[in-house]
Amino acid sequence: MSPVDQTLLQALTAGIQAEVASYVFYLKASKKSLADQIKSVLENLASEEKEHFFILERQYDSLVRSEKWNTTADVLRQEGLPEINEEMNETHRELIEEVSRTDSILAVLDIAYRLEVEAASMFGKAAETMTSDDGRKMFERLAKIEQGHQETISRMMQQFA
Repeated sequence: MSPVDQTLLQALTAGIQAEVASYVFYLKASKKSLADQIKSVLENLASEEKEHFFILERQYDSLVRSEKWNTTADVLRQEGLPEINEEMNETHRELIEEVSRTDSILAVLDIAYRLEVEAASMFGKAAETMTSDDGRKMFERLAKIEQGHQETISRMMQQFA
């Protein structure tokens, strides 16, 4: 077996950190006194970001241990996934502090939108650097999901403008 490309591991690590930060952000934002409809969407987005974390974390673990890719289905079937807690985030602390200081629905949604733009861009760039089809497909899929989150948030921003 040949060693795993360090660029791939760095991209996975960056993705893991971004997903944790997004999860923490959405969890914190959902606890604000916002409209129930917004709370529900933010809770769903937190859940999706946590799922993305699991996918990336298991891929990283599999590549380091066996130098083989897991399928997404295999990743999601594995038991014993770690719990994400708020102490895991360092990268997006400013956005999390920003959401703590506001009660404006539009401000919360604007922060969420910026987070999703950043994540989609990061995953898109990672996809472009991948030499393996599996890596490229995974990062393209994650970029597309984050773009879907942008569309959801954009529609909510229009509703509350």
